[in-house]
Amino acid sequence: MSRTQFFKRVKGHVSQYEDWYYLVEEDDGKKYVEHEWDHVTVNGLSQNVGTKRYTVEEFLGGDHFTGAQVALQKLLG
Repeated sequence: MSRTQFFKRVKGHVSQYEDWYYLVEEDDGKKYVEHEWDHVTVNGLSQNVGTKRYTVEEFLGGDHFTGAQVALQKLLG
């Protein structure tokens, strides 16, 4: 299995919202996108952390951050 980060997004005045996007390829050749995030609300002192998987088609056709979709398209060629 290989896992390649193809996009990272950091925002917020103290960089408290981070998103990472990976293209994962299983040993059998199956590919999917993994979106991992860590969002911290500074004034509310709460945290939202998680990971979600999408097929490549779901990710490219869905309502996802455009910059990540473009980066994936470039990676796939």
